[in-house]
Amino acid sequence: MTASNKILIAELGATKARLAITEDQKTLINLEEFQLQDFVSADQLFNKYFDKINVQVDRAIVGVAAPVLEDEIRFTNIDIEFNQRTLKEGIFQKQLWVLNDLELQAHALECLDSEEILEIGDIKEEKKGSKILVSPGTGLGLAGIVGNQVIFTEAGHLNLPSNLQGFNSIIKRFEQKKERMATFEDFLSGKGINYIYCQLSNSNINPYSNEEILINSEDPNCLKTRDLMLYLLAIFLRYVALIWGSTSGVYLSGSIANSLIRTSMHKSFRKDFENSSTMRELLLKIPTYLIKDLNLGLKGGLKLASKG
Repeated sequence: MTASNKILIAELGATKARLAITEDQKTLINLEEFQLQDFVSADQLFNKYFDKINVQVDRAIVGVAAPVLEDEIRFTNIDIEFNQRTLKEGIFQKQLWVLNDLELQAHALECLDSEEILEIGDIKEEKKGSKILVSPGTGLGLAGIVGNQVIFTEAGHLNLPSNLQGFNSIIKRFEQKKERMATFEDFLSGKGINYIYCQLSNSNINPYSNEEILINSEDPNCLKTRDLMLYLLAIFLRYVALIWGSTSGVYLSGSIANSLIRTSMHKSFRKDFENSSTMRELLLKIPTYLIKDLNLGLKGGLKLASKG
């Protein structure tokens, strides 16, 4: 059955895919989640979804964990690729809009309710300026918002500085093994959580999932991993906030950020974020927020669908 009044909204990360349909550009139906490792192509994923809901849709807004520059889309952290023109001709013949997944998420910022956002620290003075959205996940994504324009980036691939307190030995071992410089994404990601824990425990065997490491309050190596992750995240946000001049806010999203940042850690997190000998006055005025909604990409897709 074909439903031409429906639009598919899909967020394809590097691990999971979330798909849903909208008919009115306000609400979502037929929400499904898949593991991307179970598919060899994007076409296979979409056809599986349509078979499951028994509806064929010929319009789509798709966010992907990859740079979107030309027709060929190659995911950064998983072996999946597709051609936009071929996908449009084969499935989404009426409309196909492909954009970076953080770019898709960033479109949701303007329509979030206050209860969906938690302020980290307390900023009294509001300034007008750009915003940034950062999401540690399988990779490390960042999108900038300047006025009404959303801009995707690959800022997670910036190289780490060499003088990070508590990180020097871990970074050195990583670079010796990989024979390249370490990036922020190497550590501020799911693979980074696992790597840091294994380095601290001097073991190649990790008995915990990433989620368990971040919430474990007894294992000292879990606690140390979380402390180092939080410290590194504050530094990364400081750098990109200064680059973007994001005086209207730095926003964090995703399950890792929600597991990592707890209320008791807000004070130390802000201290590390503001720790600049030259730009502290500016950083003191930049608010930081945690977005609790984990379906941000689908909400961003709804916003784009409502704009036509």
